[in-house]
Amino acid sequence: MRTAASNVVGARGSSCCFNTAAHQHHLSRKPWWATVSGRGQLCTSWTFRCKTPIRCTRGSREGKRRRGKGLMPLIPKQDTQPALSTSTMRVYAISDLHTDYEANMEWVRSLSSSLYQPHTLIVAGDVANSLETFTTTMRILKEKFQHVFFVAGNHDLWCKSSEGPDLDSVTKLKMLNDTCKSLGVCTSPQKLNGVWIYPLLSWYHQSFDKERDIEGYNIRPPEKAASDFRLCKWPLPLDQMVDGSLARYFDELNLDEFQSAVANDQDDCQIITFSHFLPRFELCPEKRMLFYPNLPKIIGSDWLETRLRTIHGRHGRPTACHVFGHTHFCWDASLDGIRYIQSPLAYPKERERRINGGTDWLPLCVYDSDKGGLVEGPLDCHWSNYYRLNKRDPDNTELAPWVANLYRPVVASEK
Repeated sequence: MRTAASNVVGARGSSCCFNTAAHQHHLSRKPWWATVSGRGQLCTSWTFRCKTPIRCTRGSREGKRRRGKGLMPLIPKQDTQPALSTSTMRVYAISDLHTDYEANMEWVRSLSSSLYQPHTLIVAGDVANSLETFTTTMRILKEKFQHVFFVAGNHDLWCKSSEGPDLDSVTKLKMLNDTCKSLGVCTSPQKLNGVWIYPLLSWYHQSFDKERDIEGYNIRPPEKAASDFRLCKWPLPLDQMVDGSLARYFDELNLDEFQSAVANDQDDCQIITFSHFLPRFELCPEKRMLFYPNLPKIIGSDWLETRLRTIHGRHGRPTACHVFGHTHFCWDASLDGIRYIQSPLAYPKERERRINGGTDWLPLCVYDSDKGGLVEGPLDCHWSNYYRLNKRDPDNTELAPWVANLYRPVVASEK
């Protein structure tokens, strides 16, 4: 079964990914957490309420082979804005395009060829599994937008036998960057019309997870559940099994020379950093809420948050903004002076089950100079809304009803 983060396999009973909010649809005006029950499932959305009851079931093998064909049509929004002044600066953001799915590639192709032409797009990783599909996708995006910025995600670094038996993920990262350079896609920080766009490479490490584990259930460890451990190949001395090895390596790939230039501009410029992985564990629901409770071990990097604070300032600032991806949760939250936003395209099945499928908010405009800067917030995102109203309770390890049905208790003899 595919998943939002690392293609974790093994969770049963659902065709949507473990990272999405699974719960009973409701017809009342109550928020979902007041009415949750049963095995019904719903992907993340911008709003709390739904209007029609839907239950999702395990997808058929035939449906998976179709790679997203036959799903609800998704036509990108065709914004009707007044004529722009020559000084207008807009920055759009999207993550997790996964254009190996035909429906997602069609979404990319359907983007307006004129609406976005003067503007800038941030692509926060997980464009495609194969280099060929990645190249096609980025070429199309560069035709749609004047400026495109990219940072690699885990899916982008998968190495399949069809791409060569000796290919490793470090080499593939170089190939991605070379492809971007040939297409005119930016992979390093640049200042455009008074706005710094700052891509940050990163990788996850298991010690990023600071909250109590869910114990007593047959929950597979990340190295057995996540496809990254099979499909990413690392040359020595890098080792995915050594905690922090890859996260430190990727952080050191970020050039310090840009940080000093940005620091000199902090008081006069808008700075938008972006990464694929999460810089803080608070940007993901608690383990008891997740289809795969070990997800927080494979989503983020402490080195990334440290670097963000170097760029945006230790205490952040009112205009500090960081865009991320990976978990496929729509998110908008401000923590310690930095605003964190995720706007994923995600998998076709996930998008189909959203209350708001994405036709009127993707790609998300995060900055508009004509409207005073960053998009007004917080945006109405399901899980970040939930945590604005509810304090995290990491000591509570009782699985949510929609998660408990997926796992069986482990008896002492099985441990």
